[in-house]
Amino acid sequence: MRCRTRQAPRRGAILIMVALSLVVILGAVAFSVDGGRMLAQRRNVQAATDAAALAAAADLYNNYWTNNGLDPSHTARDAAIAAATANGFTNGGNTTVTINIPPSTGAYAGKSGYAEVLIQYTDTRTFGSVLGSDPVPVGGRAVAIGQPIAANVGILVLDPSSKSAFNSNGGGASVVNGTPVVVNSTHAQGSIAGGGGSLTADEFDLAGGYTTTGGGSFVGPIHTGRQAMGDPLTDIPVPDPASMTVRSNNKTQYTSGSTTLSPGVYTGGISVSGSGTLTLLPGIYYMDGGGFSFSGQGSLEGRGVMIYNNPGNGNSDGISVSGQGSMILSAPTSGVYQGMTFFQNRTSTVTGSVSGTGGNTSITGTFYFAGAQLNVSGNGGVANMGSQYISNKLTLGGNGGIKIDWSPDQVARRRQINLVE
Repeated sequence: MRCRTRQAPRRGAILIMVALSLVVILGAVAFSVDGGRMLAQRRNVQAATDAAALAAAADLYNNYWTNNGLDPSHTARDAAIAAATANGFTNGGNTTVTINIPPSTGAYAGKSGYAEVLIQYTDTRTFGSVLGSDPVPVGGRAVAIGQPIAANVGILVLDPSSKSAFNSNGGGASVVNGTPVVVNSTHAQGSIAGGGGSLTADEFDLAGGYTTTGGGSFVGPIHTGRQAMGDPLTDIPVPDPASMTVRSNNKTQYTSGSTTLSPGVYTGGISVSGSGTLTLLPGIYYMDGGGFSFSGQGSLEGRGVMIYNNPGNGNSDGISVSGQGSMILSAPTSGVYQGMTFFQNRTSTVTGSVSGTGGNTSITGTFYFAGAQLNVSGNGGVANMGSQYISNKLTLGGNGGIKIDWSPDQVARRRQINLVE
């Protein structure tokens, strides 16, 4: 006899579980694929936003002295849109590119010299459509600065390796107010203090080492082994003599009397000595060889002036200011040369020299001798001798103190283009 058994009917539970599992698996795959793609797209959007903000900032800087950080002709806006387009995001369709100059939101809202860029991109789902069909917004925002700002250094010595690249050997008590002293020389004795005097600063940032002799001292926190600082003023253009009035075709010399000069090109330079008194009207004075020399008992006054020196090969073609009488000089208060009092051809190695006497001297602004030695001395008390020194080498001397009173309103401007948000 055969024994027959009867199987219970299958209920299809496994099929249901498999179907449900497939939905979960497909959802996870969709989330992973679309999520990863959207993260990549988010990076692309932000990169394009950053590039557009920087492009606008560069234009703001290039036109700053005309537009004061604003964009009346929309050239900065156009530069931002062009950068966004070059990175694959064209305004229109599923992409919106918004440019705000000045920014309308954030910490820099309403501030000139800043550009805000927002890119909103609507992404479509691929695998993720199993979870929904709504488009996914992807956005980016960036704010960039594009303007000249004060170079935050009181003394900067650019020579990379020499012994005594910076030498403070005066007998007085000199001081740098409000900003550091930076020396790029990596030599173990790149900075030397001697002569019984002292130099006080907020801090000393030295790429190499230092030594003190003869009772000299550096007063303030001293940091050695620091990274060298690049020349912050390399983007300031050289004055164009072709755009200026030629005031003299031969060396201009005075030994007595009172003389008033106007800005322009002085072929052969300017020399005043003896009892001669010189007044410089506001503007740019271009020394085309011959240098600028002032000495003697007379007075020198120039408010809102910059003296640019394009010397020949001789040391007599340098800048040499050493009057015993009153000397009052200040830099332009606006324009590309704002805060710049002395500017020598960057490639020239001709030494510059400025010497003042106590209360008779008041000079503000930047002394800029990127390729040359600069000698500064004070005698007979504390003399206000400029607001900033940037030179290849520097020697401070004299038996009186020197006051370098750094202020953001009285020094040259460096180029600043970078993201801030």
